[in-house]
Amino acid sequence: MRLETAQLFLEDGACTTTLERELSARAQSLPGLRRVAFGRNMEGCWGAGDCTVDLHFAADSQDAAEVSAWLSQLPGVSRTDHLAYRPIGGGERAAGLQNGVWRTLLFRVRPEAGSEHVESLERDLLRMPAYMPTIRNWQLSRVTSPSAWTHVWQQEFAAIGDLHGEYLTHPFHWGRVDRWFDPEFSEWTVSAISHAFCPMASSILTQRATASDTSS
Repeated sequence: MRLETAQLFLEDGACTTTLERELSARAQSLPGLRRVAFGRNMEGCWGAGDCTVDLHFAADSQDAAEVSAWLSQLPGVSRTDHLAYRPIGGGERAAGLQNGVWRTLLFRVRPEAGSEHVESLERDLLRMPAYMPTIRNWQLSRVTSPSAWTHVWQQEFAAIGDLHGEYLTHPFHWGRVDRWFDPEFSEWTVSAISHAFCPMASSILTQRATASDTSS
């Protein structure tokens, strides 16, 4: 399966309801598409667009550049930040999670960062759920298409307070993970981030796509 995600930046006055409807309708024309998920980003996102989209394709069924151009042609979209990715780790606690919050962190590791630092960063991110039970489902991925980003770190929460509360304020976050993102630390590895979160009707990370499921 080929996995892709995008941040959509909208024109002033663009209607997200129309965009979502057109995305769902036009998605039927994308070869190999098995599922598309759409979310309106909530207030407080940083370095992100107005909406988040995730697409699941049959393996190698669609070129990432073609999908990026397709997304850019949707009504009201001024530009996209689109990439393909490959999971390297993850887990689930709540496969049936509904009416939760879907968070996508895109980040870029510094070109000069050593492989040992990158691997240690990845391990620390994947250790977070062990300390934070409010992370209900999670997935860490490496970017596989040309992009300014190198990684995608996705989590699902039951409520926005879990993201803004335990996740962002937990001692493991500040005492262990933050050093990879802070230039004042010798372990500094991440040079830029895009932090987006939006409501979701049902779990995106744990749903098993079917050929006929292209609902959002």
